[in-house]
Amino acid sequence: MKKTKDNDLFLVFLVVILVIIALILVIFKLINGKNLKTDDKDVLELHEYFSTDNLGNCEGLLTYNDGVVENKSTRSDLKLCFAYHKTEGLEKIDEVTYKAPKKDDLCNEDGMTFRTEDDSNICKVSIYTKEEVEKTYEKMFGEKVGKEVTSFKIDGFNICFLNDGKYYCGLSDEITYTVGSDISVYRSIKKASKRGDTIFIYDYFVKLVEEKCYTAYDDGEENTRCSDAYGKLKNKKMDYDFIKKYGTLYKHTYEKNEDNTYHWVKSERV
Repeated sequence: MKKTKDNDLFLVFLVVILVIIALILVIFKLINGKNLKTDDKDVLELHEYFSTDNLGNCEGLLTYNDGVVENKSTRSDLKLCFAYHKTEGLEKIDEVTYKAPKKDDLCNEDGMTFRTEDDSNICKVSIYTKEEVEKTYEKMFGEKVGKEVTSFKIDGFNICFLNDGKYYCGLSDEITYTVGSDISVYRSIKKASKRGDTIFIYDYFVKLVEEKCYTAYDDGEENTRCSDAYGKLKNKKMDYDFIKKYGTLYKHTYEKNEDNTYHWVKSERV
């Protein structure tokens, strides 16, 4: 009889242990979410919302900063710039020319201001429909473009104005030059996970200027450990292993839209 009781107690103890383990695993999964493959198509698309293809566009990589960068506090015209460059198949529907009073002057038309072509009094302006760009904006940022946004720069030389339901794009009267040495940026995804309607992407980041590494795109401090290692690198090849070992780790958060796409919420240094 005693032996039976002992067996029953052992079974109860075993069941309790298994239940505790199961609860721990469930809690761990709830906290950490489901792991996603780093080469998953959706993960790569989200990671490329802010691309390194041309750092002269949209004031560079705003998501890599020593502080937290949030969607809600990012300028709408800047977000519209990113949406413009991410809109696939954007086609020019028309082109117009405006005349300035004299050569190398400005064309002012319907509240829009463009710079003339070099040694000319002509402003060439391309016209695009706004629907596709604003659809991309809504997907990337989870909100509609505010009515207060009537213009946005698309790079250091060109600007678009909203006029009569279309975007008129041409040379800006204000030119933004990137001053200083060439900048190279390297990013590599460490991991990605999904928890409920939220996706997290962790990646390593290195900004390289004159063989010195920095922790952020703007106002970052020098990553001296990375700089020292790069200085000793014979082939100067910034591969994944190097970026993983010496890069700065960032976390990017995205939330699901009503159409099951995802919009960017915030980015922060880990």
